[in-house]
Amino acid sequence: MTVHFQTLLLVIMVTGLVMAISVGAVANWHQRDGMTYWAVGLALHAISYFFVTQTGTLGEFGSFLIYILCRACSWAVFAEGLYQFCHRPAPRALIWTPVVLTGVSFVLLFDQLVARIIGTSLIGAVQVLLSLLFMWHMRHETPGRGKYFVIVGLVIALTLLLLRAAGATQGDPAAIVSLTTSTPIQAVSGFAVLTILMLLSIGFVLMSKDRADNLNRLLATRDELTGLANRRRMREVLTSEWSRASRSGQALALVMIDIDHFKNYNDQYGHQAGDVCLQQVAQSIAVCAARAGDLAVRYGGEEFLLILPDTEASDAQKLAQNLCQAVEALGLRHLNSPSGKVTVSVGLAVQTERLYEDAESLLRAADEALYHAKHGGRNQVQVALASLLPGTLVSRTPMKLVQLIWRRAYESGNPLIDAQHQTLFIDANKLLGAAFDGRPADEVEKLVQVFVADIARHFQDEEDIIKRAGYAGAAEHAQRHRILLAGARDLLTRFHGGSVGVGELFQYLVHEVVARHVLIADRDFFSSLNAALPEPGRLPTET
Repeated sequence: MTVHFQTLLLVIMVTGLVMAISVGAVANWHQRDGMTYWAVGLALHAISYFFVTQTGTLGEFGSFLIYILCRACSWAVFAEGLYQFCHRPAPRALIWTPVVLTGVSFVLLFDQLVARIIGTSLIGAVQVLLSLLFMWHMRHETPGRGKYFVIVGLVIALTLLLLRAAGATQGDPAAIVSLTTSTPIQAVSGFAVLTILMLLSIGFVLMSKDRADNLNRLLATRDELTGLANRRRMREVLTSEWSRASRSGQALALVMIDIDHFKNYNDQYGHQAGDVCLQQVAQSIAVCAARAGDLAVRYGGEEFLLILPDTEASDAQKLAQNLCQAVEALGLRHLNSPSGKVTVSVGLAVQTERLYEDAESLLRAADEALYHAKHGGRNQVQVALASLLPGTLVSRTPMKLVQLIWRRAYESGNPLIDAQHQTLFIDANKLLGAAFDGRPADEVEKLVQVFVADIARHFQDEEDIIKRAGYAGAAEHAQRHRILLAGARDLLTRFHGGSVGVGELFQYLVHEVVARHVLIADRDFFSSLNAALPEPGRLPTET
């Protein structure tokens, strides 16, 4: 079958212009996505073939010079588009020097057909190779499969130009540039050019679409202000990491962060300053999520969350402490903060050895630890008590990291209640120390007996005090006491019989009684306490 070359040229021009117009119609220069450059490149490539048909009007020299310059410019513009699409600075000297060399070589070698074809073809091959190497280098950073269409189109163009240069030395060079005869060489070249234009057009449009889709997915899982993951993404990752940790038995740490006195900061400095504060704190948090599997999340408002797979309690606490120091080191002025600077409170919970039944329980534990950090004076790290169970911390962890520390913020204002609460802290620390030191079961049992006795004495005295103070929920609070005390005595009996381990004892006495009840539930009646002093002689016996 014979292909009419001039008809093929017309098809190439029309196809190229239609594609250029289509790409240009959706291009937006302000988005700087390379689409405008690509549309111009397609138009130049298509228009260049018009000038090779104008030898009768412009002469062979003029028509072919414009043709060769348009084609060289099109490859340079394609390169500009690729660099802009990938948001990389374009090496313009490298991109546009071949265009100048193309014009110079054409003028100097115009009377030497073979040398002219070889020179202009090799310079064009260098231009294509520049774009091809850049695309190959950026392939991992370019989402989707459209990049492969562009790469294939560039490979075909490079091959065609190299074959054109080689063909000029071995065949009839006049046949390569002939416009009057429809030779196989011209037909193959024409179809190759048409294929190249289609691959480049479709490929670049697909690249733009793939990146837009990827950006939409990213925006759907990112917080717009801080750039951190949002709660939707957090849920996905937490569910996945929880399942993985459950299967592998590896630790999973959650670090919950809250900016101290942030409402006061907004009220004093304004919401724009508040946004800047959130962004700078978020940057400090993002630095902590340095590993590939870590995730920094804006949990909501001024709260943030770190998901740290395969992270033990001691490592997570060290990271959290470093974060507190890093935020304070930002030096953001905050007159309503005790330190005069913006600080954060941090709560930490770690899942090891199935301490928590599900991801929500782990999240609640981290939130509860954050509550203790905030009400314990702020600008500090608190670890969820359940995460301090024996066996959850590595042996290198200093003991001071797992001591329960009494703080003034825990005080009720009643001397007897506060003294008894401090005694329960002492009992908890003695039990924790005995468990970590591997003390004999009978010695641990004696400590638990004292612990339970102090709990019973405290509950009775507390009930008398809040009843006299007129606390409306005194009866309900007393009922909670009876349930907690019955549970403690039952666990002590089962521990004596060997059916319960020290870990379960610690979980109940420290987490349920001390953390949940003493430090949280008891706060309900603080405002009801009157100024009446407790009767003397009723302080609990220290152990």
